[in-house]
Amino acid sequence: MELFLDSSNPKEIREVRSWGLLTGVTTNLTLISQPGSDKWIVLRDILDASPGPVMVQVVGWHEPETMIDQAKRLHSYSQRIIVKIPMSIAGIQALLALKGEVPELRITMTAVSSVAQAYLCGKAGADIVALFNGPFDLVSDTPVDLVTPVRRIFDNYGFKTKILACGRFPRLFGEFAAAGADMCTMKFEYMRMLYEHPFTESRMNGFLRDWEARFGDETW
Repeated sequence: MELFLDSSNPKEIREVRSWGLLTGVTTNLTLISQPGSDKWIVLRDILDASPGPVMVQVVGWHEPETMIDQAKRLHSYSQRIIVKIPMSIAGIQALLALKGEVPELRITMTAVSSVAQAYLCGKAGADIVALFNGPFDLVSDTPVDLVTPVRRIFDNYGFKTKILACGRFPRLFGEFAAAGADMCTMKFEYMRMLYEHPFTESRMNGFLRDWEARFGDETW
């Protein structure tokens, strides 16, 4: 499962990149809209910091032509950009048109919140379907339930669309991987939690106490 950081902060991106397992970065309109520089400067800095692709969302979701124009503009700016198009009738129309006109342009359908929506995205040829399951843990303890049937449907019909899950906690991250998600994106504070566990810290502190009691600050 590929790891993406959900961030527009170059410092965060470079920090996680230094850990060695980061695939790329996801962004959304809220992240790009944080106070600071011009939007194109923000995007440039994210691309410079990311080790791989960056998902960038178009503005709007009811006008296919507007989304098509923005997608082409973003693709021209950098071919490392994967364009995010919101799930809607217009979004599917934009996806189909773009796949016909610029087949090499990679598209993520975003804010997908149901199995039916995911199926439509796969059938229409989306490269990635971004399941909006991270926030589900605010009202349900089973956000992974959306991944399992989507995985089965994509496998049943031979859809090449990859599944992107939105993770919040280590438990969900593991469940997404077990359910067959191809990608997972997380905010910085959640991704750090993947590497940490109180039992790991307790065990290592015990080992070091025993070693230092016998050998002091010596190492091998």
